[in-house]
Amino acid sequence: MMVQLQNPDRLTQLIVFGTIDDQDYDINGVLKNTFVPIGNPTLCGRWSLTTSQMIQQTGNQSTNTFIVVVHHRQSWEKITHARLNNIVYKVSNVNQDPYRNQTAYDLLTLTKVGENDD
Repeated sequence: MMVQLQNPDRLTQLIVFGTIDDQDYDINGVLKNTFVPIGNPTLCGRWSLTTSQMIQQTGNQSTNTFIVVVHHRQSWEKITHARLNNIVYKVSNVNQDPYRNQTAYDLLTLTKVGENDD
C-alpha cells in the first residue's frame, strides 16, 4: 500500500525509532530491556485503515496495536522498536513506499510491549 502525502500536517507526534538492548542487568541481576535510539526523533501521525485493509491485517486488531505514518526511510533494517509518548512499542510491520520523493511516506504497525518507560 503506497502512501503519498502532499501536506504533512497530520504528522503531529514525535517518535523515536530504535532497538532493544537485552544484554543489560539491573543491580538484582534481572535482565533489563533498555530502549536504544537509532537516529534522530521524527514526526509521525496516526493512520486509519479501510475495512478491507483491516481484514488483511490479520491478528493486529487488538487495542495495543495501531498504525503510524512517517516520512519514507531508505531502510528499516535495524529498527525493531519505537518510543512514542514515553511508551515503547514493537515495530511489528513496515509497509514501505516504493518511491523515494518528498511526498513518500511509510506505514508502520506498532504493538505495545509493556509499561516500559525506558
